[in-house]
Amino acid sequence: MTLLAADECDLDLAQGGPFRRLQERVGLIRNGFSIPRRIAWAVAVTWVPLLVLSLLQGRALGSTPRESFLLDFATHARFLLTLPLLIAAEAIVGPRLASAGKFFARAGLVRPQDGPAFEKAVARLVRWRDSGWAEAILLAIALVGSWTANFEKWYGVGPLTWRILPAEGGERLSLAGLWFHAAALPVLQFLWLRWLWRLVVWARFLYSISRLDLDLVPTHADGAGGLGFLGTDNAYVGFLACALGWSFSGDVAFRLFYEGAKLATFQAPVAIYLLACLVFFLAPLLVFVPALVRARREGLKIYSRLVDDYNRAFHKKWTQERPPEPEAFLGSPDIQSMAGLAANYDRVRQMRPLPFGGREVVQILGLALLPALPLVLIVVPVGDILDFLGKALF
Repeated sequence: MTLLAADECDLDLAQGGPFRRLQERVGLIRNGFSIPRRIAWAVAVTWVPLLVLSLLQGRALGSTPRESFLLDFATHARFLLTLPLLIAAEAIVGPRLASAGKFFARAGLVRPQDGPAFEKAVARLVRWRDSGWAEAILLAIALVGSWTANFEKWYGVGPLTWRILPAEGGERLSLAGLWFHAAALPVLQFLWLRWLWRLVVWARFLYSISRLDLDLVPTHADGAGGLGFLGTDNAYVGFLACALGWSFSGDVAFRLFYEGAKLATFQAPVAIYLLACLVFFLAPLLVFVPALVRARREGLKIYSRLVDDYNRAFHKKWTQERPPEPEAFLGSPDIQSMAGLAANYDRVRQMRPLPFGGREVVQILGLALLPALPLVLIVVPVGDILDFLGKALF
């Protein structure tokens, strides 16, 4: 069954949409390979102007760390790490999710009678993914959000930063601050919102598929009725958690290094951040729990009856119809079949109600925490890190 053979790119969330078509029209995307070029342009229109304008107004190295653009770890992390990773994710996350979506049909999980419903779900995904209205709304939110964001008040620091200059009766935005709010931050926020929207589209697609009568196999070796591939491919969404982690760790590193903050101060925010990553990136897969529970329950009934019938026949053949002869047991297919049935029953009994396991959880948590390691190691002694981990774990 190859419902998607006509168009292999339909389910790729990184494809389509007005923003991608614009990039193709101006030459940023050529022959499908464009990540380095797009990253270079993104940095050129976000971080580079901030550096140049800060140098022009003497805010590259100000009188305090907060007034120094070059010392702002969080800004560098946002535009030199998070932004490139959001672009690179199109070559990593998009194809993996597309592969998972197409595998429903290729693996025979979608029954022939559900083919039209499956194709309808694919068509909805493409329509929502390519929606011009959706991207226009996301762009508007990004533009408005960039001017309402006030990082200084959020963090409880003074008004003077490399983005804000003193003026009569108050303060005013520096040239770098104007570019930050008018161009750099909107670009970053739009890419974030675009990914969030496409993950919503992916979640809606999974919900539609979960409503079908999937042909699950309770004895499947993946322990998830044949849906184990879904958890494996969906775990690559954790790459976005890695992108977000760089922004978070950049701000933490700044406050640790320049403001004397303690690592223990961030225990609760880090725990909330990790929990949010797990919930956001794994929650869409929970729509398959009812189908998996149902498949396990029905599988236990079927294999319990099958084992019972076979064991009764085995007992009758080897203990009642004739005296047992020890030699006859050697190499008997009856013994092997009984062992195989018992193994299949155990496999059904151990079947997970989730299409993902501990490995996928660890993968997402590892990607979310990866950005913290190099930055924290720079500003925190190894002994403090081990003490922090010890308190967090034990």
